[in-house]
Amino acid sequence: MFELANFFYPSPIYMTVYIALAVVIGFIGGYLLRSGIIAQHKKRILSLEEEMLSNHARILELEKEVSDLKSDKLTVNGKQPLTAKISSKAS
Repeated sequence: MFELANFFYPSPIYMTVYIALAVVIGFIGGYLLRSGIIAQHKKRILSLEEEMLSNHARILELEKEVSDLKSDKLTVNGKQPLTAKISSKAS
């Protein structure tokens, strides 16, 4: 009966070791889970940045096509393309 009592009520030294072991295992497990989540988020961010860059490149291509079409339309009508003069004022 004494051995069964030691199983349910271990000595304080063993309890301290068990608690310390549980804390270390919990810390390592939490760290691994969190680092995995962070790695997934970094992959997602990189893929979204790549998508944004490709979308911006496509927008720039379309704007260039539009400006080329506008300049062609102005020259077809016999007019010269309009250019704006930009002056900068020194303060």
